[in-house]
Amino acid sequence: MRKLLLLFLFLGCVGFSYAQEDGTEVISLGRDFFRKESIPKPIVREVVGGTIIQVIYEGNEWEQNLDRKNAFEHACRIFEEQLPTALPIKVKVKFGKLRGSNVIAKTALYTDSCQIYPWSSSFYRVWRSTIKWKFKDLGLGNAKVGMSFFDKPDGEITFNSDDIYSFSLNDVQEDKYDFVTVALRELCKIMGFYFSARGDNATKVIEFDRNSLFPFDLVVLGNQVLDPFKAYSYATSNKATLSVGGFGPYDLYSPTIFEYGRSLCFFKPDETDNETRLMQPDLPRGTSIRNIGGWFKGFLKAIDWVHYTAVGGGGGGEPTVTSTSTDKAKRYDEVCTFSNPQKSLNYNVALRNEEVVDKDDVNKYIWQHSSYALDDDGDILYGWVVSVLRKDGTWEIIPSTSSWNESEVSFMPSSIDVNKADQYARSSDGYLRCRVNYTSYPVEVNRLARYFLLDYLPQKPEMAFSKVMPQTRTVADDYYADVKIGFKNVEGTEKILVEQLEEGSPVPFTYYVEDVRDGYFIASVDKEYSTTFKLRAMNKYGETVSEQLTVAPLVPATYTLNSQVNGDLLSLKLEKGRKRSLDDRALIDYKVLDLNRSMIVREGKVDNNIIDISSLEKGMYGLQVSDTEGRSYDTKFVR
Repeated sequence: MRKLLLLFLFLGCVGFSYAQEDGTEVISLGRDFFRKESIPKPIVREVVGGTIIQVIYEGNEWEQNLDRKNAFEHACRIFEEQLPTALPIKVKVKFGKLRGSNVIAKTALYTDSCQIYPWSSSFYRVWRSTIKWKFKDLGLGNAKVGMSFFDKPDGEITFNSDDIYSFSLNDVQEDKYDFVTVALRELCKIMGFYFSARGDNATKVIEFDRNSLFPFDLVVLGNQVLDPFKAYSYATSNKATLSVGGFGPYDLYSPTIFEYGRSLCFFKPDETDNETRLMQPDLPRGTSIRNIGGWFKGFLKAIDWVHYTAVGGGGGGEPTVTSTSTDKAKRYDEVCTFSNPQKSLNYNVALRNEEVVDKDDVNKYIWQHSSYALDDDGDILYGWVVSVLRKDGTWEIIPSTSSWNESEVSFMPSSIDVNKADQYARSSDGYLRCRVNYTSYPVEVNRLARYFLLDYLPQKPEMAFSKVMPQTRTVADDYYADVKIGFKNVEGTEKILVEQLEEGSPVPFTYYVEDVRDGYFIASVDKEYSTTFKLRAMNKYGETVSEQLTVAPLVPATYTLNSQVNGDLLSLKLEKGRKRSLDDRALIDYKVLDLNRSMIVREGKVDNNIIDISSLEKGMYGLQVSDTEGRSYDTKFVR
């Protein structure tokens, strides 16, 4: 009976009818002036749940310039912290040509329609991200969707391919737009912070069909939604506000002339209001804003998300669910303990339950993101369970120990497999995102889920060769060139040591990256030799070493084949054109050409850089020699 109840609550309490709709494209404008300003994220921030933003990168710009990836993923990590637990949100990003240097981004917001029983019999257009939450928390219901639904992006961002962004995680020091800020603004739009209805300034009405409006539209318009003339008057009153669920009121951008894609899509400009600055219209160059703002909770309620993070259906009573905050992060070098003294708990081991329901691929996908603690087979684990969030939105169990009376659970962070650390999700401060669960057995009367942060070893850096920097060296220093090496995964890293090894050198030389938050460093390399790099990311708990990156020679090496006749022997020396006098490259094959008769008169193998020419008549000859890599070299000699 309990199993049937759980199945009903997870899959049957909500009925979805599903049909895909067209998306909406909206451009974002920057302000054409520079204003040096920084609004950092609060040091102490609530971290709500376990939602992951999975990024679909399009185009080779991202791999060639890892500082771009570093900046966008940092924006995602800031944003993830504020999202209640949902199925992974998928966002496609690319660079493209956008009209006008002040067009900083173009975002496509993808929509779907759903019908929710028993509360509504009407179809409502909603943003895909909202459906992702409903599927996770309320189950699939009657929605007829396959795995392709979850593979598609929930929104798409096109950034301007012109050189207009600063990709540093620090403040903007140049006359450019802050990329992290732009990314945060566009992610807000993908979540549905967008007024979709059009205003007709000639007829002074808001053009809409009430059944086609989004939840955010309905909340913003309120009672005015019943009258298109009143709706227009409100939208152009310069007094529109957003207020929901005890949050607000927040003044919305509502100029006297309706601007589609801008009116009611932003907060009213107010440079003194840091809480709404991120989503005020027209971002200036030089301004970095990393604080999403307190309005976001009310907005999520407006678009039908909740901040109560449900554990799942089944059992009796309401689960105890708590978020966490950055000031409560657990230390890597200390035992972590969680207790629940207000509960009467009975079992001290995590027990495996029988299969709850036979699940197809779609239901398995939804179920594995449940707030229940699950084993590898997708079955509920009872008792205490501690887990760490993976980058795919699922959870990996951490070995832990419960107390004898089941009142608490503890674990040592060092028990986390460091070899898997690059698979785990991080916060914008570099913390691991973790969760502790308790589910009582055999009756799920007591259930809790607590999210927490764990300070940890630094992330494993990823590196890529970006480009050769413009030449600023003197002719005398022309042996070398400066190259840009991009890297990412810097949150939680205090410093990075570069190990640079030139071809032919016995040991690397080392130096520190000046600022790890820039996402790149400049290295000086010999143009004609390969260079390898390795990064050591460090923090107070230890270090993590990157994979090795090899930068091939930037220009082909020039070689000269010199020869000297000593009696019946021809001695050869292969010299590198500019720097090292003797190369260790082996010469293997030769051909001797009679220049008078234009014919090959002898060929064979080079023996230790020596050729026997005793059989040749006196005269001038051409010589062609090849090395082990198939390169050929030519010279002349006189016998």
